[in-house]
Amino acid sequence: MFLMGKLDGKVALIFGGTSGIGEATATLYAKEGAQVAIVGRNEDKANKILDTIAEFGPTGLFVKADLNESQSIKDAVQTTLDHYGKIDILYNGAGILDNYDPIQDTDEALFDDVIRLNLKAPWLATKTVVPHMIERGSGVIINIASQATGMVGVGGTPYMSSKYGLVGMTRQLAHELGPKGIKVNTLSPGFIDTPMTETVTDKRLEKSPLGRPGQPDEIAKTALFLASDDSDYIQGINLIQDGGWTLGGYPVE
Repeated sequence: MFLMGKLDGKVALIFGGTSGIGEATATLYAKEGAQVAIVGRNEDKANKILDTIAEFGPTGLFVKADLNESQSIKDAVQTTLDHYGKIDILYNGAGILDNYDPIQDTDEALFDDVIRLNLKAPWLATKTVVPHMIERGSGVIINIASQATGMVGVGGTPYMSSKYGLVGMTRQLAHELGPKGIKVNTLSPGFIDTPMTETVTDKRLEKSPLGRPGQPDEIAKTALFLASDDSDYIQGINLIQDGGWTLGGYPVE
């Protein structure tokens, strides 16, 4: 018996899809029947992901883009529309960390870099895709924030500001776009074992209820839920998936 995937017939545009959580999400979306456009800068890594996706049947597309450049973001959206004819799912997953520095030691250029990639890029990608989604009367937007939105102290002011801003943007978009048939939510991972966290250590992780980093595949499963019809009555939330870290306190011995 043929089993349909949760995303059969859908087209997903994934910013930050060449590594970590974005890579796991692109692969899972393809397994569930979606045609996937991966946006990033690492063409060799993207081609390996596309080879994996091809094993599942749906087509994959790599769109090389510099998310620090506004026109590059717009071109990535247009390239996807030209290739597939539509975009059903926009996944804003690209991001960078800061240096955890106190504000008096934070470089202004670093602040600008973090805000540009973590907040402005998702805003511009969404602004570019939304007219198409409104015209079709449907769409899904998933913004990837951080457990930082449920606590403080897991980044400096640039990172924390960018991720709290992303949650605020998501809530406003849900208010604006929900009546137009567009579902908008935030997914906020905790400490996940990815290339971005290789140089980061935090002893508080050991005291969290699960006491371990999360895996990209675990977050991808939640991203699938938010992209699928299973979450159609969920709008404007910030879903924190962090193994219980933001609960605070310490587990009972």
